[in-house]
Amino acid sequence: MADDDGALSREREVLLDALGPAAFVDACGVVGAFNVVDRIADATGIPLDGPLQDMSVDVRQELGLARFAAAANTPGATEGR
Repeated sequence: MADDDGALSREREVLLDALGPAAFVDACGVVGAFNVVDRIADATGIPLDGPLQDMSVDVRQELGLARFAAAANTPGATEGR
């Protein structure tokens, strides 16, 4: 969808209709905040701690997070693929 501006616009409209304007803005704020926090963590090379690494293996595999280049910046994030 990243390269398809039309699809992105349609999905935004679907979300706006489903959530309403106030909740849509809140959701966008949450997405933006997670994006910033993730970039800060990547930039500093913060490793996953042992318990989080162990607990998140299944989720990371299910979401395919190791396929993203940024996963290489977080020690432990690509383990257990």
